[in-house]
Amino acid sequence: MKKTLIIYLFLFFLQSCGYSPIFKTNKKYDFFIEEIQFNEGDRDTVNFIKTNLNNYYSSNDGKKFKINADVIYQKNILSKNSTGEIEEYELQIIVKFYVKSEKVDDLLTFNESLKMTNFSDEFEERQYERTAKQSMSRSLTSKLLTRLSRYYDN
Repeated sequence: MKKTLIIYLFLFFLQSCGYSPIFKTNKKYDFFIEEIQFNEGDRDTVNFIKTNLNNYYSSNDGKKFKINADVIYQKNILSKNSTGEIEEYELQIIVKFYVKSEKVDDLLTFNESLKMTNFSDEFEERQYERTAKQSMSRSLTSKLLTRLSRYYDN
């Protein structure tokens, strides 16, 4: 009985050996965004991106970036039923970031898309669409920050 208990405990502790979540540590970036301007785009998406980048506006001793951005939001019809009513949409956000700094002058283009079924309730559909925009904006912002952090890595 003791031997089997010891074997099970040993296997249990061996299972969790060395595990650590990928995003456990919140990496602090050594850069900040000096200025960001949105030339055009969907108002909701622009506001979501600005909100996500608020923590990176502070001026510290890191590298600074100036960014111009164009946001393109599209709601494309994917399918209709036999009566001509829309059944599925594709929500797509394309963001072009023009990044400038001392060493960098680059154009970054990111794309996020999501398929959405048509809701019978228009209010619910607008709420879902807004939530989807917020989620896609968070993903686009994350991609931008990852790319900015790589510019000065050696």
